[in-house]
Amino acid sequence: MANFNQMPIEILEQIFDHLDYRSRRNLTLVCRRWNAVLLSDRFIARNVTLVLNGSRMSWLHKHTFHRAYPNLTLQLDSTIEGEASKGLRLLPTLFPDPSTVCLRLDFPPEPVWVAFCREPFVNLASVQTLHLTGRFRLASRRVLCLCLEELRTLQLDYPYANDLNLVAPKLSRLHLHVLLNEHIDFLQRFIDQLRSLTVVFDAKESYNFYSLQPVGLHELVIDRRDKGMTKSERNASIAFFKRLHQLRRLELRVKFIDSVVLHTIADRLGQLLHLSLQVTEGTIELKHIANLTRLETLRIVACRVNLQHVHLPALRSFELGSDELPGTYLEGIEGLMAFHRLRSLTLINVKIYPEVLQLTPTYSVERMVLAHYRRIDETHLQILVKRFPALRWLRISHCYGLYKREIDKLKRMLPDLAVAFDEVKSDRI
Repeated sequence: MANFNQMPIEILEQIFDHLDYRSRRNLTLVCRRWNAVLLSDRFIARNVTLVLNGSRMSWLHKHTFHRAYPNLTLQLDSTIEGEASKGLRLLPTLFPDPSTVCLRLDFPPEPVWVAFCREPFVNLASVQTLHLTGRFRLASRRVLCLCLEELRTLQLDYPYANDLNLVAPKLSRLHLHVLLNEHIDFLQRFIDQLRSLTVVFDAKESYNFYSLQPVGLHELVIDRRDKGMTKSERNASIAFFKRLHQLRRLELRVKFIDSVVLHTIADRLGQLLHLSLQVTEGTIELKHIANLTRLETLRIVACRVNLQHVHLPALRSFELGSDELPGTYLEGIEGLMAFHRLRSLTLINVKIYPEVLQLTPTYSVERMVLAHYRRIDETHLQILVKRFPALRWLRISHCYGLYKREIDKLKRMLPDLAVAFDEVKSDRI
């Protein structure tokens, strides 16, 4: 059997990605190989970020840094003058060619912000990912020009987008918080070149979003949790979805979604491969998306889900429920057994008992995750596992009522089943 040190470097990097900075630093002392992986240029470029705020800026010129950093988070939360301004001018030596920059405007920093855009404090020409957040507008209402020739990903949480004249010919991924109608105008500038778009509406108003022409999008996320998608929006929103001929991944987070709207959207997006629907009210009936015959991944977050009269022949991964809901009630649970190509099943606090007793075993599911159950006992777990005889990997996380001795018993009963278990340490509910 291969040991841990024989794993490929790529697998070790994925494991170390889930650790915090202190843990990664301690692991550099384990052995030479781990030290080489954790301190490699590739791993540092993806995981190490230097965070600077107004108070730290004053001591930059007093310290010696032994490496150049690829990622910068700069928090402009106070006036920068004196020794702090000296530290700001040292940024080019610490970040000669940054790939990721996050700017947080937590203080009215007009002189510094203007200087940052006009002077070479940071080499913006090499930046590939930029996150701009803040709530302060320039008093002079001037328009600042940012030229980012290599920018691929932009996350904008800044309410005054019209203050920025952004030049980004390679921009393909945009995450935008829509607060005002001018954000839609900003989006209009780049809509033709975007392949991935996430829009978060902080108000019920959608402005003129549905009038856009995003014909090249492959991924789309719409977060509009304060408003549902109803028949009254059908003319605008449905016409919008009809134009998404290249869309492969769609995620909708809304208050509720009308069945007519859902059916019409699904009817026009037959090319979808990945779909996520999150609602806080109402029932999601999967029969309305039965036309998505190419769908491979499906995630449903709702208080009630109806699986009756639906057949998704290409579905391979199915996730139900969320830890943010009190529970998900599943109607027509036998529909799970109709997905003949399903390989991965995730159930997050889904109410399926005692209906699970009536299920006919299926031999397709090989991987299962059970998470955030407020109450599940050993008998229910054994009954559920026996309905999936081909199961080879099971993860149980944040489930009250299950403890290590019961999981050990399950392992003895099913020696071919690999079980990952996170025991809840608090009292039973």
